[in-house]
Amino acid sequence: MIDRRLLTHFHWPLLLTVLFLITCGLINLYSSTHTVNISQDSGIKSWCSPFFLKQLIWTIVGLIAMVLATTFDYRRLQTIAPVIYMVGIFLLALVLVAGEESHGAVRWLKIGPIQIQPSEFEKVFLVIAVAAWGASGQVRLYPSIAQILVFLLIAIPPFFLVFMEPDLGTALLLLITSSTIIFCLGIRWRLILVFLILGILTAHPLWNYGLKEYQKDRIKTALDPDRDPKKRGYHIRQARIAIGSGMLWGRGYLQGTQSKLRFLPERHTDFAFAVWAEEWGFAGGIVLLFLFGLFIYLCFQTAFLAKDRFGSLLVIGLSASIAWEIVINIGMIAGFFPVVGVPLPFISYGGSALLRCLVSVGLIENVCMRRFGSRK
Repeated sequence: MIDRRLLTHFHWPLLLTVLFLITCGLINLYSSTHTVNISQDSGIKSWCSPFFLKQLIWTIVGLIAMVLATTFDYRRLQTIAPVIYMVGIFLLALVLVAGEESHGAVRWLKIGPIQIQPSEFEKVFLVIAVAAWGASGQVRLYPSIAQILVFLLIAIPPFFLVFMEPDLGTALLLLITSSTIIFCLGIRWRLILVFLILGILTAHPLWNYGLKEYQKDRIKTALDPDRDPKKRGYHIRQARIAIGSGMLWGRGYLQGTQSKLRFLPERHTDFAFAVWAEEWGFAGGIVLLFLFGLFIYLCFQTAFLAKDRFGSLLVIGLSASIAWEIVINIGMIAGFFPVVGVPLPFISYGGSALLRCLVSVGLIENVCMRRFGSRK
């Protein structure tokens, strides 16, 4: 029999918010990839792009995976966290050996007709590993330097494996997300000062020897998009034009000129928010940002309600992973950050990204459903 308390404590507002975001994503994807094609064999008009159909299928798969992620006790993940961590490392290493190359990067594994991006799932695997470490008996609040070093031994290997693909955006997201968990455990000011000094000392050699030329160009372009408006600064300039042309109420659904005339690159993936802002205007952008803000608030509310430290840290890590993606993607489109290929959760096209987000939501609901009882 199913314990009634599980359904009683299910976070319905969180689920409704996610469904609204997914709906917005599908509406936006249909518009950004909308063309009227005529089949050469039958002469029948096709009003739906292959991207939309694939995303619709991934949405159904993701919703099923989200439900499955709520069916077991999340505390079991703590016991198998080392195995999950090693599986993630293995998949990232396998990408470097046998991955599919696209646009100069090796990020995907091809399994029959399906392509998956292991670095997306590593965002969940690493959160589970760090949360399990943070909830262990050896780790206390305000971890010592020795404990921070153990954390770095966990976080650095996946960071470097993803960095070698190369995928700087996802690699930084892994590091920022896991660091958010550590921050919530508590960091003393002297440790923060030490890390700031180390960051300053390593900035110059990292710039000269760690970053590739195109990565340096992206950072320079973010600081000054007009330095090369027809090449490296083209993406940001067109995104700003799209957002500005939407004005208050937008051009109207399916009426965006920047996306329809294909001035806006990667309009269905990295720059999906620009398409939304052009067609729905400032008002539509505020609505979407409100939904994202509500989603993050409800997630962190669940973290405070969790009955044990592992549950809290798990929800914080999964929520932070999605929250940082939102901040970086929109900041990238606005020109505050370099273009690093970070998708907008629930909105951008991408099966692996959507599946990972929905599994994360399922795990967050899992913690929320099992919050009854005494809280440790």
